[in-house]
Amino acid sequence: MAFSKGYRVYHKLDITPYSVLVEARNREECLLFESGAVAVLSAAEKDAIKNMYTKILDVYGVLGVLRLNLGDSMVHSLVLVTGCMSVGKLQDSEVFRVTSTEFVSLRNDPSDEDRVSDVRKVLNSGNFYFAWSSSGVSLDLSLSAHRRIKKDTTDNRFFWNQSLHLHFKHYGVNCEDWLLRLMCGGVEIRTIYAGHKQAKACVISRLSCERAGTRFNVRGTDDNGNVANFVETEQVS
Repeated sequence: MAFSKGYRVYHKLDITPYSVLVEARNREECLLFESGAVAVLSAAEKDAIKNMYTKILDVYGVLGVLRLNLGDSMVHSLVLVTGCMSVGKLQDSEVFRVTSTEFVSLRNDPSDEDRVSDVRKVLNSGNFYFAWSSSGVSLDLSLSAHRRIKKDTTDNRFFWNQSLHLHFKHYGVNCEDWLLRLMCGGVEIRTIYAGHKQAKACVISRLSCERAGTRFNVRGTDDNGNVANFVETEQVS
C-alpha cells in the first residue's frame, strides 16, 4: 500500500465551543479536540456527530499539538504534515522528508498564525524526516541500530517533536496510534554496485535537540554535559 494522505481534518464553526475532528483512513476511531482537551471517539460516537463538521483538509500525518503560553492563557495549534517527499526505503519502512506543514488553531483565532510562523519555517526547512510502514510498525529514525538491539523505545536526544506529543499523553491518548516521530538531520539512501552485485547503503545523521542552535548563539556544553549541535552519524546497509 502506497503512502498517501490518510488523515482527514474537520471543524465545527456554527456551534460553540469550537472543535476539530481528525479521522484516519485505517482506524474506526477518531480524535476530537475541544475546549483545550483531546479525546478518542469510538466509531459510533463519531457517526453521531460527524454531520455537524466540515472538512478542512487532507494530510499525510499528525505531529502533535503545539502549546504556547501567553501568560493568562494557553494557545493550542494542531500540527499537520501536508507535504513530504520519499528519500528511499530502509528495512520495511519508507523514509520521508517533510516539505510543508499546516497549523490549525484549536480556538479558531486567525492571529495564532503569526505566533506559529517561526515554528512553521523550521519544520518546513527540509531537515526533518519520519518513517512509515504499511505494516503499521514504522522504523523510529531517532533510534540507532545499537539502541534498537538493546530494546530501547526511544532516544529523546533525537526525538524532535516529543513536546508536541505531551498534550496527547496528558489526556491518555496513545501517541503510537496517531502521531509521527520526527528526526532532524539528514538521510541519504543509495544503491551501490560491486561487479555484478548490488546493495543498499544508508547514512543517517541525527542532530540532537538538547542544545541545538546557530553557531554563534549556542556553544560549549550545558550543566548536563550536552554539547552544542551534537550530531550522531550512522551507516546502515
